[in-house]
Amino acid sequence: MKILLTFALVAIMSVGSLFAQSSAQVGTYIDGVAVIKKNGKYGIIDLNRRELTPTIYNSIAPFVDGIAKVQKNGYFGCINVMGVEVIAPIYDSIWAFGNGIAKVKKNGQFGLINRNGKEVVGTIYDVISDFDDGVAKVYKRGRVGLINMAGMELASCIYTYIYDFVNKIAPVYKDGRFGFIDNTGNTLAPNIYSKVAPFNSEGLAFVEREGRYGFVNYSGQEVVPCVYNQVSTFVNGISRVCRNSSYGFVNLMGQEFVPTIYDEVSEFSGGVASVEVAGRYGVIDIQGRTIVTPSYGTAAEALAAVGHVIGVKEDMRGNNANTSRRRVSSASSSKKNIVQRANN
Repeated sequence: MKILLTFALVAIMSVGSLFAQSSAQVGTYIDGVAVIKKNGKYGIIDLNRRELTPTIYNSIAPFVDGIAKVQKNGYFGCINVMGVEVIAPIYDSIWAFGNGIAKVKKNGQFGLINRNGKEVVGTIYDVISDFDDGVAKVYKRGRVGLINMAGMELASCIYTYIYDFVNKIAPVYKDGRFGFIDNTGNTLAPNIYSKVAPFNSEGLAFVEREGRYGFVNYSGQEVVPCVYNQVSTFVNGISRVCRNSSYGFVNLMGQEFVPTIYDEVSEFSGGVASVEVAGRYGVIDIQGRTIVTPSYGTAAEALAAVGHVIGVKEDMRGNNANTSRRRVSSASSSKKNIVQRANN
């Protein structure tokens, strides 16, 4: 009788175990493991249906590179394919890993962790942006700075705004003024400008300081100093500038190759530009040389005179060449005569 009772108890336990397994939901096996759901909780099992992680989690995300995000009691952590809890479920949120690190949020603050669960950056920032070229913007108490993927703070959170980096350089705004930094946090140009513009294709950026305009290069140097009342965008390496109501031109090196001595100048077209002096118009070439003296009533008349002036100059060059040839011919004849007389 005792043997029969024992057998019946074993049979009941076996049936119960089979019933429990049949009531569990098993997901697709990936990398030799599958997520199992039982009684509303999740765990993982291996190919032999051996339980690697007990069904204690509220959710288990798919494994990515051997790590899966898990949620327990409203907090997030991570497990590996062996079922080991490599990151304890203590975070409000965990973002996807990239380059071995992930952004985390705890108590409303952001930080970074690595795949081993070590905090690369403690949860001390109000916001951490996505990384771009190995650098992320971080915000603390309304100010912004920079960190790298190693958690090093490249630029302290002292700026009101850091604009997007282009060629590893970005304008920054602080205390009502603009400057420039590189993506390692180095200050290229101090915050002394009231206006700045993005760098152009020539590697120069428009800046304004104390009501005067100029251009800075990628090193933060004022290639075109802020001494002008007006500066135009560069066209073919030339900018039209105005200083104290007088106009001229500068090149990409900041050289004023046409001095600011004219009352007005046009943009260069076809290698020439019209200039005005005391209400009279003339023309200069791309080297800043005067080819039509300011003596015409309109710019159109001055420009129309360019062809005539060039024609005259060419005629003069031709006449000079002919004169030179006649002189050479005359000299040759004289030389022949001298030789003939010597032979006689």
